[in-house]
Amino acid sequence: MKIAVIIPTYNESRAIGNLLDAVENEIKDISHETFVVVVDGNSTDGTIETVREKERRYRNIRLLVEKEKAGLGSAYCAGIAYAIYKLGVDAFIEFDGDFQHDPKDIPRLVVEFEKGYDYVIGSRYVSGGSVPDEWAWQRKILSRFGSLFIRWALWLPTHDNTSGLKLSRVYGFAKRLPLAPERLISRRHAYKIEFLYIMLKNGAKAKEIPIRFLSRKGGDSKSTAEDILESLRVILILRLHNLWRS
Repeated sequence: MKIAVIIPTYNESRAIGNLLDAVENEIKDISHETFVVVVDGNSTDGTIETVREKERRYRNIRLLVEKEKAGLGSAYCAGIAYAIYKLGVDAFIEFDGDFQHDPKDIPRLVVEFEKGYDYVIGSRYVSGGSVPDEWAWQRKILSRFGSLFIRWALWLPTHDNTSGLKLSRVYGFAKRLPLAPERLISRRHAYKIEFLYIMLKNGAKAKEIPIRFLSRKGGDSKSTAEDILESLRVILILRLHNLWRS
């Protein structure tokens, strides 16, 4: 099978080189053809040059450069579409570019995929999962409550509903995702909620595995207060869609 790790970047020069080395070290023993697709939002700090150096070293890295930073959801759409339609992958993994996700978790996701799961979620909120100790208590409560609220509002079985670390099976499931950015409800962080909803509503066999969510290592913050409002908007639209279909 073919599996791609999709990594969006924007001004991640302090972390991306070491991250790509760490990812390559973890995927080299996976018994499938693996690719790393980096989608950069036209960084200005040398991120692109660093990725190009790694692209020359590792033959499985592909770099896509957007004309401008268009949002996390748009970046993932570009990377996923490339992985599906250019590389012909059977599954892809969404992965942060700033070391908040541990590269050692990549093989763990693949193992569950090999067992027959269609959607494997790296979860902070199942037994064994965690968030950084240094997070302020307000952030911890907001993150936990946000996942619980999404679970309740959209009638979902999952516990970590804003996780950015996920493996998705392509055939029968991820091909149904709205990969054209203009079709997304939100092009920001809230795209995760829409993708989660679609995958589960299409019957994806899901499993959450515990992960330690790590502290950032360089890079500009991608999350703002506007993302909270965007998330609420996405939840409302999906809830109305759910009610309309029921």
